[in-house]
Amino acid sequence: MWFTETAIPPMVVCSAIAAILFIQWYQRRLGKFLIGSLFMVLLTVGFYMLEVSIVTPRERVEADLFNLIDAFQKKEPETTLSYISPRAQQLRDMVKLALALVTLDDDLKITDVSTEMKSEDSIATIHFRANGTAMYGGVSGRQPTRWELTWQKMGGEWKVTEATRLNPITGEALRPFSVR
Repeated sequence: MWFTETAIPPMVVCSAIAAILFIQWYQRRLGKFLIGSLFMVLLTVGFYMLEVSIVTPRERVEADLFNLIDAFQKKEPETTLSYISPRAQQLRDMVKLALALVTLDDDLKITDVSTEMKSEDSIATIHFRANGTAMYGGVSGRQPTRWELTWQKMGGEWKVTEATRLNPITGEALRPFSVR
């Protein structure tokens, strides 16, 4: 397991040490400082490569969230439904209806994404805001929305088991197709 949430802190430390060693080499012209500086640069690159190669469950489920939203926006029913649990039939039916009734424009922005992992990283609750222009019932307009999705790991894949639309200001649960 990685000892920090991201690789940025060790990369900053290594970069600072590399800069200090390079300044020492520049002032004293001793090869050991240049070699040390180059080593720290290589270590910084190594930390970056390590960070890229490690995909945490949190990162995986957040990537699946963006893939789900992209599939919904492109109106790809099979792909969209592949992210919904087969056991959540009511949710699957609601998503099918939403695919037929709602059209999202290309200006969709997903913000305020926060993920809480539970049950030894087998359940994730993702809270996010989606802002953009949508057409629903023949009416087009810019609509801010706020959502909470519960994901469960099933057979090595993350699946949505619950979806709750929230009031963008108060956070209270809303009916799925209400006009708020």
